[in-house]
Amino acid sequence: MSIGRMRERLELQSYTRTSDDGGGAALSWSKVATIFAKIEPQSARESEFGRDNQLREVAKHKITVRYRKDLTHKNRLSQTFVRFDGQQETRIFNIKGVINVDNRFKFLELDCEEGVPT
Repeated sequence: MSIGRMRERLELQSYTRTSDDGGGAALSWSKVATIFAKIEPQSARESEFGRDNQLREVAKHKITVRYRKDLTHKNRLSQTFVRFDGQQETRIFNIKGVINVDNRFKFLELDCEEGVPT
């Protein structure tokens, strides 16, 4: 894998829980790092969710990044970009699996899903 093929700028995020004054907790995603990656679409399908059996599109991707020991299936990736019509858009990739390519600690292959609520 050539580093030059990792052209997509992504934000690595981790799930955080903070206590509020009312005794509850606020759940949010916070930025861990900005990384570059290669995104390869693998497949897409429709699925039903919710009580009303609403349809949603789920796309699977293989995302390759440089090795990081702090990257696990508990993280997610976010990509924010400006479309051709000037509108800003954000894509969220939920990490389903992490593979250390050839066990060489140089690259990670991430099996990700886009279009699934986190």
